[in-house]
Amino acid sequence: MLKKIGRILLLVPVLLLSAEIRFVASIDRTEVEIGEPVILTVIVEGEDLGQIPYPKLPDLPDFNIGGTSTSQSTSIQMAGGKSIRRQLVNFIYTLYPRSVGETVIGPCELELSGEVYRTKPIGMKVVKGGAVPGQPKSAQAPLPSVSGDDVNGNLRLSAAVNRRSVYQGEQVVVEYALYTRLRLADMSLGELPSFNGFWVEPIFDAQRIEFQRKTIDGVLYDYCQLKKTALFPMSSGQLRISPMKLNVAVLQSPRDFFDFFGTTKTVVIESDPLVVNVIPLPVEGRPGDFTGGVGEFSIVSSLDRTSSEAAEPITLTVRITGSGNIKLVERPTIPDIPGVRILDPEINEDVRFAENRIQGYKEFNYPLIPQTDGEHAVPAITMAFFNPEERRFETVSTRALKFVATQTSSAVELAQSGGLKVTGSDIRYIKPDVKRLSSQPMSAGWWLVFPYMATFVMLGASILYRRHQARLISDRAYARKVRSSKLLKIRLNEVKQHLMKNREKEFHAALSRVLLGYIGDRYNLEVGALTNEGIIQELRVRQVPAETIKDLEYLFNQCDMRFSPGMKCDDPRMLYEKTKALIAKL
Repeated sequence: MLKKIGRILLLVPVLLLSAEIRFVASIDRTEVEIGEPVILTVIVEGEDLGQIPYPKLPDLPDFNIGGTSTSQSTSIQMAGGKSIRRQLVNFIYTLYPRSVGETVIGPCELELSGEVYRTKPIGMKVVKGGAVPGQPKSAQAPLPSVSGDDVNGNLRLSAAVNRRSVYQGEQVVVEYALYTRLRLADMSLGELPSFNGFWVEPIFDAQRIEFQRKTIDGVLYDYCQLKKTALFPMSSGQLRISPMKLNVAVLQSPRDFFDFFGTTKTVVIESDPLVVNVIPLPVEGRPGDFTGGVGEFSIVSSLDRTSSEAAEPITLTVRITGSGNIKLVERPTIPDIPGVRILDPEINEDVRFAENRIQGYKEFNYPLIPQTDGEHAVPAITMAFFNPEERRFETVSTRALKFVATQTSSAVELAQSGGLKVTGSDIRYIKPDVKRLSSQPMSAGWWLVFPYMATFVMLGASILYRRHQARLISDRAYARKVRSSKLLKIRLNEVKQHLMKNREKEFHAALSRVLLGYIGDRYNLEVGALTNEGIIQELRVRQVPAETIKDLEYLFNQCDMRFSPGMKCDDPRMLYEKTKALIAKL
């Protein structure tokens, strides 16, 4: 007897790690016929509560207690490499009124970690009826009841691909989901699957574990999607996807009367390995302008303006839009344009997952430097891709464009010589008749000082301007830095428009373009080819202050949250102001 009492004393105190506890009671109706059951539900909810004792019911002299049951759900949130477990336990009592009239169910009590919680009293009315008191009319069993000892068949981690055979570069979607008919206490990631041989584009990674009901072959399961990823095979053959592993703590059934909640048993479950058969792309009939695209694409081109003065650069934008492995599409070949120098492009891209496909655009911005005056024609630009649905290569092209350049010769000459040439300064006019010479004052009037000064100022400004123009032509980093302020205003205005119209997703995408575009122009970086970590590393090499880099990492993370369903970003207005402050530091 003392041993049993000791076990009770050991079980009653439980751990409580969070002060935020919701403890409420409710009944399914406030007016009932005598003899009909009333369901009293007492809810305990909080984070990492551990084992929870039964609440203490008030004295119920007007009721018979017909039965007791519990239900429990757990949601697990992954944050900073740690899991936060939130528990919800329902203690369900079936009560049968014993007499007619007004009555009150007093406060229920719960003691956790030395704190006592109480619910509010609940009033109800009992009226006459034909039922016999104390006899339940019916019983509900909405939840599956499975022993925690029986793991096999009741707990599994599934992995599935939407296609088993694809062409090289064609999209495959792999999904991981957890199915359970058991009560789970905790869960942690054991091992991520390996996608060797694939280009990986994440679509969804669960930040919270929230179960839904799903029936498979007539059996009801709690179901939760854990991970969804788009894969693009980089080579042909049989590519294997290794299993995903989870460590799951399963609540065990009570062993005896004094084992109120039982114990937990940790099991390791893993998904089945997957194999994808990858078919190589046809070699015969492959066009010369094939850029590696597999899917369905279109291409357009445009100029930011149609005239150039003094060899000022013109931007040729080539945008490839469509669905498929768009991130792997290489830049199309730009035909030679006589009298025009073509510089390496800046690359921007924006992809998303919609209609079960990765789709979006990839944009190449080529600076064109006119070398001669006159009208210049930008020929049509062609691009070939492989359409897996049609099983053939297809070619798309842009329309031809034109622009006019003027005053390029002076800029080119200046760039080649490196400065101004002043000739004829040693030639003086000789007057042949000395009688016609008149005496001249030995010094000029004071008013002549101003024209001389103005002349020197204008000459200096002219030299500086021409050096500036020449450097724009020969120094790409300088040209990007000079135009960064103008582009920044345009991009910030776009961000502001999305902010005013409360379009959060577009706002974060535009904010990301502002950061990447300005950093790329400011430090002459090809940000399209760098990850966020790569950009941070480049800035560290350039000795950008650590505080500025920390702010930039925060903004990158906020912008990337738009790809994570369920994640809430911070206040957009605050992000907008923080971005402007950060750019001022850069």
